[in-house]
Amino acid sequence: MFDEVDLVLADEFAQRAHDGQTRNTGDDSAPQVPYIVHPRAVRAILETEHPNPQVRQSWLLAVALLHDVLEDCDVHHNELTALFGEDVSSAVRALSKQLRAVPNARKTDDQYWQVLRQSPLPIRQVKAADRIDNLRSCLKWPRERLARKYLEETPRCVLPMIADDPFLHELLQQLLDQLAHSYGSAPNS
Repeated sequence: MFDEVDLVLADEFAQRAHDGQTRNTGDDSAPQVPYIVHPRAVRAILETEHPNPQVRQSWLLAVALLHDVLEDCDVHHNELTALFGEDVSSAVRALSKQLRAVPNARKTDDQYWQVLRQSPLPIRQVKAADRIDNLRSCLKWPRERLARKYLEETPRCVLPMIADDPFLHELLQQLLDQLAHSYGSAPNS
């Protein structure tokens, strides 16, 4: 059984960790978007859009908020463990391709996707929500290179690992279809 996590603390921690970082919209006319908007959107997908109340557990929503802090910020996983527990820290490590605060702690693409495929469903649900927000961002702020990467990678890597969550699977497929339409190519589903 996972422990309850203080979501206010998790949100404040993520905001401090990402302080000064912005989301690259790829649109020079768009205002700079604070990076914290992304982890909060990932949390909101699980908390307000997903029909299954199991995904609204505080530890999982904390993982959604913290999913990029090890990869993009100078945060050590021991700090996450001390503040939020081993379960949250382990989940965030699984979702991180690299650990910025730990030199040489980087997974290859194959290692990264293998870890995620073998992870419990809740961790895969956070990854799916992360990709959903990224796909929505590509639809809002056109970034052709990133969109084409997602059109190739999502059907190959993300859709198969989230097949046991019909809601997220269908939402990802719909967004892929929209993105493929925007860029004139069909997704490989």
